Amino acid sequence: DSLNKIDGLSFANNINVLELGAGQCWASSILKSLHPNIKIISTDISPEAIASSHIWEKIFESSVDKKYVCTSDEIPEEDDSIDFIFTVAAAHHFITHRKTLTEIQRILKKGGICSYIYEPVTPKFWYPFAYKRVNNNRPEVPEDVLILGKLKKIANDVGLKQEVIYTPYYSNRGSIFATLFFLFLNIFPFLQRLGPCSAIVTYRKL
Repeated sequence: DSLNKIDGLSFANNINVLELGAGQCWASSILKSLHPNIKIISTDISPEAIASSHIWEKIFESSVDKKYVCTSDEIPEEDDSIDFIFTVAAAHHFITHRKTLTEIQRILKKGGICSYIYEPVTPKFWYPFAYKRVNNNRPEVPEDVLILGKLKKIANDVGLKQEVIYTPYYSNRGSIFATLFFLFLNIFPFLQRLGPCSAIVTYRKL
């Protein structure tokens, strides 16, 4: 359903897809089961996560074409070779955003798309508040929040066009405050771009 929100994305042809921060490759396994015609590559920084990807492949009766360990800013793929790159709620862990977006631009085909799906985002002004809120939930697991203005500037510098689809889903938020906050953003959508929210952040190679 999330991928259907992205303009111009189609799995009708035999496209090359790469997932960054795939963990145990559950999202790649689902996507491959739905679109067996695509070639899909799954990557993660954790060798243990990649090694256990067979669990999800078995559940969804699919087989990811290639899996390996790498960081988001050093991806061993050829220039202009990937049609679609995605990550699910992992991009806010990418520390080196400029190097990552530069690498994404390098391996994407012209007109190719990269989507950061379900990411915590915020304008710069609200970053301290947003950062504190996400880290209050699970302080043992450090989290970050994507500053959209900062990422847009980087994207422009490296030859990518940034687009944002706000996704203020309020179910399973873990607290009454968070649930009410995101429900409020649904009722008044014009506020979504003015404060912390969740979003699909998409980059297109120009």
